[in-house]
Amino acid sequence: MTAPKQHGQADILDEAAPGVFLYLPFTRLPEDSEEMLNRLALASGLHAGDMRYKIVGRGVNRMTPSLPLQKQKDLVAEMQDMGIPAVIVGEKNLRRRLGLRVVQRVEITGSEMHFYDRNEEPVFRIGKDTRLLIIAADLAQKKRKQAFVNPDVDAHLSRPSFEDGLKKISVGSPAAVFCRIGSDPPECILLEHSSFRYRSMDEHMQMSAAANFRTLITKASKYSKDCIADHGFSTTTLARIVYDESSSKREMLANLGRYTNYMLAAAESGLVLPDGETDADFYFKSPLAAFLPGKNRGIGPPPGGIMPDHDSTGEQNDEEDENGPSRRPKPPPPLEHSGVIARLFSTPHEIIYALIFLLAPFVSVFVQAGDHAHPLFWETATGIFLAGAGLLVFSYGLLMLNYKRMVENTPTSRIRSMAMGIVEVTGQARQYYNLRTSHSGTRCIYFRCRYFRKRATPMHGRTSIFQPAMKNTESWVLERETTSGRLPFYIEDETGRALVRPEKALFLISRFRQEFSGTFGMFMSNDLRRSDRRVHEDIIPEGARVYVLGKARPEKTGSSIAEKINAELRALKTDNERLMAYDADGNGRVDLEEWETARRDTENRVYAEMLAKGGQMEQVVIGKPGFGMLPLIIADTEEVIIRKLGLRVWLFLAGGMLLIITGVQMLMQRYVF
Repeated sequence: MTAPKQHGQADILDEAAPGVFLYLPFTRLPEDSEEMLNRLALASGLHAGDMRYKIVGRGVNRMTPSLPLQKQKDLVAEMQDMGIPAVIVGEKNLRRRLGLRVVQRVEITGSEMHFYDRNEEPVFRIGKDTRLLIIAADLAQKKRKQAFVNPDVDAHLSRPSFEDGLKKISVGSPAAVFCRIGSDPPECILLEHSSFRYRSMDEHMQMSAAANFRTLITKASKYSKDCIADHGFSTTTLARIVYDESSSKREMLANLGRYTNYMLAAAESGLVLPDGETDADFYFKSPLAAFLPGKNRGIGPPPGGIMPDHDSTGEQNDEEDENGPSRRPKPPPPLEHSGVIARLFSTPHEIIYALIFLLAPFVSVFVQAGDHAHPLFWETATGIFLAGAGLLVFSYGLLMLNYKRMVENTPTSRIRSMAMGIVEVTGQARQYYNLRTSHSGTRCIYFRCRYFRKRATPMHGRTSIFQPAMKNTESWVLERETTSGRLPFYIEDETGRALVRPEKALFLISRFRQEFSGTFGMFMSNDLRRSDRRVHEDIIPEGARVYVLGKARPEKTGSSIAEKINAELRALKTDNERLMAYDADGNGRVDLEEWETARRDTENRVYAEMLAKGGQMEQVVIGKPGFGMLPLIIADTEEVIIRKLGLRVWLFLAGGMLLIITGVQMLMQRYVF
């Protein structure tokens, strides 16, 4: 195996419009990675801790945030020295309109394959002179939910071979994109399972549609000069490419087109090669190879290069926060609960509501059947309580109905063009705080960690129908719980980003579950873990798809003029050399008149700096309206929140009506009949 070939270097990119930095990440960091991370951090200007997460992933990755061109060149050179595949491509290469033409049949001859569209026009040929890119994808919209944990220890990042992946894809709703590498303009077609006529394969036709799809892919790769086959669409972490179960088929195909652009640019630049690996593990040359013989995995020269694009616009649409995780503010300490309080917080609200509704009739029967000293008082009080509780619950159901109608009737806005006031936006969640889970250190925007302990429950003298001789049993008991609380985060779409403050929000968003054994943590060796400990982490990872309905308003950021003046005066007091410059009479101290001069100079300087920089900056914040009963709703998608709100509407309206009827019935039996 050899490393991908280096594409031609070019130093003629415009400094104001740097290219896009693509690279192949590690599936798992090598053991001696600290020196590598420090060198990459020095070349890129990013923090080594941030680089640790950027350098791990699946398939082709894009370096974000965008670096200046010189930093990109330095980073490419550093990666070349280590054997890590990397390349710089022009932004234009990722914005090409592919115009995927849907094919409906194929003719297979002895050495060529010809594809035809629905008008029976030949649109694509595969022969011995064809350099081919094949992207296989499953459009069944069954998202593989796996949250990345820690790049040092996550051994499940490596994906299966293309053959194994193709078998799984073919049994769903498979589709394949065929592209001719190096053609200008790009020649690409889309083979979709639902519209393709497999009967046109004639004698090559198999017994099942899944087998026919695999046969087409296999023969296309054999008939071509060379072929790059990829199946990483469903697990890609590239910006703006979403593989979401809530997406429509049109959105899925649009994302597949964006992904094809990335893979085509990577293939044309030599980042990925036929029969080559798609991770850095197989090309990496350790910086300590000279001192650690036998650990050098580098084979051949590293890839890299720059594809010039004179028409690049320099837009940075897909970028992450311009400040890396190390520059984001530190989050507040997590909230911690233990014992009964932890169990109460872990119970879903719907279960608590259901218990209240089910308990009401039993309370009514108990009060009516009980022998009380003052039955009139008890029945009256219970009837008033149940009727009042029913009114509150019924009113809350009407409020949920109003929220549901607001969600249905509010149009979805783009972040860049949204108006101030009640807005509805969708996008990806990005961190505001540098937040990590308290157990595994996973980066997220929200987490809840629950710590369980296995305890033996004595069953002496007790028998069971299923286990008559059971003496004792074991069960998992919740000991404590830590949660991040509802901290601010960014929501980002293709046009911009806005800050979301989720305090007092209706928080109905799905969370990913991670389970670990052992209170010593997942990073310890197996012999140090304990089998009687278990940790559940429920997280909303960074990049999750979110829906937000709330009030958008501008908010000033940065320090005010008064805060800046006070900070400058405090700094002046601690700098004796600067302070003594105002000692006009030379007596070795600054009197009140001299201090007043220093204060005026400081104010004038701060005012001048604020005017030059435009004063305080403003950012758009989405939060709960400060008046009335207007909502702030955070959920996965609009369809999900409508479904959940609909369930709550019926639950609260029916439950409230049940409580009202029960309470009124008790009062009528006492005072009317």
